[in-house]
Amino acid sequence: MSDVIVPERFFVAGVRGKQQRKNERAESGSGRKRINIAHEVTVRTFDFTNAPLTVDDWAEFEGLHEITEGGAYGCLLRDPKDHVAEDWPVTLISGTTYQAVKRYTFTGSSTTKDRTIRRLHAASFVLKFNGVVQTLNSYYTFNANTGVITIASAPAASAITWSGVFYTPVHFQSDDIDWELIIAGPAANRYTAGQSIVLEEVME
Repeated sequence: MSDVIVPERFFVAGVRGKQQRKNERAESGSGRKRINIAHEVTVRTFDFTNAPLTVDDWAEFEGLHEITEGGAYGCLLRDPKDHVAEDWPVTLISGTTYQAVKRYTFTGSSTTKDRTIRRLHAASFVLKFNGVVQTLNSYYTFNANTGVITIASAPAASAITWSGVFYTPVHFQSDDIDWELIIAGPAANRYTAGQSIVLEEVME
């Protein structure tokens, strides 16, 4: 659901997250370990269990749970620590199409790791060729729901960069959400917290 976006105001003190990888580890009798990479991508989770929400915000969280059928369908979320691209690279798909990516690096190492970025905020998207901003529809087109950029002139991918806001596609990890009233009193002063509210990244 590309039009269902988790409100940023839900990210209050108490929200936690996790970067999950899956490696298969085996140890021999001599103590040597063998590690196989089972999943080559990181899965991100966003845990709202300890986030105190107003009554109105909790009602909207319930609405999100309902319209996504308890996580059967996904929604979009801005990772509070990683949702803005600034001159990030692209990779060549084929011919005249390119994929928006984030390239992870580490100081002193030549090893890199690309993360595919598929969900773009269309209004903030900017494409540059050799540092020069290009005009949408005249020079390129792009799909905000796939992160695919089409450029008729087909320049080298190394000369292209993109900037803008992007989303992480997520869904409710559990069918159920529990709640607890943590601050009582008049409705305007009440705060509610969930006991099992985790949004998990969807691999598209």
